[in-house]
Amino acid sequence: MNHAMSHAMNLGKSTLQWFALLLLAGLAPPVLADEQLNTSSLQLRFNPQGELVEATACYPHCDDQAASQLHLHADQGLISFGQPQDASWVQRRGLDGSVHQLHFSNRAGQEVTWTIPQEGFRLAVRVTGAERLILRSGENFKPRPAPGFGGWLEQVRFIGISSAGVDQIGLDETDTSQLHADWAGFRNRFWTLLASGETEGVFSINTSAESTGAELSRAHEQGNLDYLFYLGPVEPTELAAVDEILSDVLYAGLWEWLRWICFALFYLLGWIQSVVPVWGIAIMLLSLCVHILMLPLSRIADRLQQQVNTTEARLAPELARIKREYKGEKQAAKIIALYKTERVHPLYSLKSMAGVAVVIPVFIGAFDMLAENINLLNTSFLWISDLSRPDALMALGFELPFFGAQFNLLPLIMTLLSVLASVLHNPPTLDRASRNRQVRNMLLLAVVFFVLFYTFPAGMVLYWTTNNLISVSKSLWQRLTRRATGQTGVPIND
Repeated sequence: MNHAMSHAMNLGKSTLQWFALLLLAGLAPPVLADEQLNTSSLQLRFNPQGELVEATACYPHCDDQAASQLHLHADQGLISFGQPQDASWVQRRGLDGSVHQLHFSNRAGQEVTWTIPQEGFRLAVRVTGAERLILRSGENFKPRPAPGFGGWLEQVRFIGISSAGVDQIGLDETDTSQLHADWAGFRNRFWTLLASGETEGVFSINTSAESTGAELSRAHEQGNLDYLFYLGPVEPTELAAVDEILSDVLYAGLWEWLRWICFALFYLLGWIQSVVPVWGIAIMLLSLCVHILMLPLSRIADRLQQQVNTTEARLAPELARIKREYKGEKQAAKIIALYKTERVHPLYSLKSMAGVAVVIPVFIGAFDMLAENINLLNTSFLWISDLSRPDALMALGFELPFFGAQFNLLPLIMTLLSVLASVLHNPPTLDRASRNRQVRNMLLLAVVFFVLFYTFPAGMVLYWTTNNLISVSKSLWQRLTRRATGQTGVPIND
C-alpha cells in the first residue's frame, strides 16, 4: 500500500513538473529567426529588428565560381538603427517585379522597410521611429597584411563624398571626428560600404578602443529615415549605377587630370581583356599599347635628350680643363663664360627632364589604376596566384625585415631587364664619361625600383617589367641599326 502511494505521488510530481515546463514555454517570448535574402550580387542576413548583421558581396555575380567576394559580419549590425531587441517584431517579405521588399515592424509602431533590387549593389531602407543610423565594417574589412611599401595600398579609410570633393581619413587619424557629406562610409582597397540620406549630413566617426573596425553614425530626430546604401566593389560602372557622384571614390587622392588618365587606362585595359581574356597578358599588352600611343611624345623627348647629349659632348673637353685648372669662384666664372661663348643656357640639361615629365603622369595613372582594379583580385597568371598581391614564387622559411617571408621573382626579372637596358644604353653622341654617368644613374634607379616594387602587387610589377622588356628590345634594335649604318657610338669598355 505504502509503495503504491509513493509511486502515485512521484508520478504526480513528475506530471506537475512537465505541466510547469509547458506553461513556461507558452509564456516565453517566441525566438524569431533571422531573415536571409540573396540577390545576384549580394547575400544578406537581417536580424528580427531589420538590421543588417551579415553580408557577402560578390563581383561580378555570386553564381560565378571565379567571383571575388567580401564577407562582412557584425553582431551589433553592419547597418543598424538602435532598435529595441525584443520579440514583438514581425516580418514579411514580397517581390515587386525584380525588386525584393522586406518589412519589419513591432507593436510600438517602429518599422524598417528594405527595398533591394535583384541586380546590383544598391540597398534602400525606410525606418520609422529610429533616432540613429550606425554603419559598422566588422573585422573582415581590415586591410590584408602586406610587408614593405605594399602596405601603402592595404588601408581602410573613412570616406565622405559631396559636390565639394572627397574626404578620406585613416582609421588612426583621431584628430578628425566628423564627416560632412552626401555619401559617407568606409573603403578598403577593393570594397566600400557607403550611406546617403535625403540631404547632406554630419556623420560621426567612432575611433574608440572597443571598436573592432570602421564605425560611423548619424543622429536624427525621430521620424521617417530614408537611406540609400552601396555595398560592393570599388568599380566605376557599379558605383555610377547607384549615383554618378560615387565614381569620385576611385583614385580620390589624385588631381582630376590624373584621374582621367586612370579612367582612360582602366577602360583601355578592359577592352584589351575582352579581346584577350587573360588578365596577365592584357596587362602586358596595355604596357605595349601605352608605349605605342606615347611614341610621338617619346620621340620629342628623345630628340631633346639627344640635343643635351650633343651639347654635353661638345662642352666636355673644355669643362674638364676648367675644372682641372681652376677652383672656387674663378672656376664658376670660367664655366659661365664658356656657356656664353658657346651660346648655351646654364640650365640646358633640364631639357632631358622632358622625357620624365611625359612618363611620370602615365606611370602614376597606370599604377593607381592597377592598384584599385578589382578584376585583378584573386586572378592568377603563370606562377602568380593573385595579381593583386606580390607574386610569391615560394616561401623563404624566414622573414626579412621590410621584404617579408616570400621570394618574389617578378621584381627580380624587372630589375635584371633594367640592368640590361643600362648596359645597352650607348647613344652615339655621348662621350665615355657622360655615358658612364648616365649608366650609373640608370643602375641606381634600377636598385631603387627593386626595393620599391618588391612588395608591390604582381599586376603592377608585370606592367613595369613589360615596359623594361620593350626598352631592352628597342635598345637591341637601335644597336643593330647603328651597326648596319656604320654608327657605333662609344664602345662599352672604352
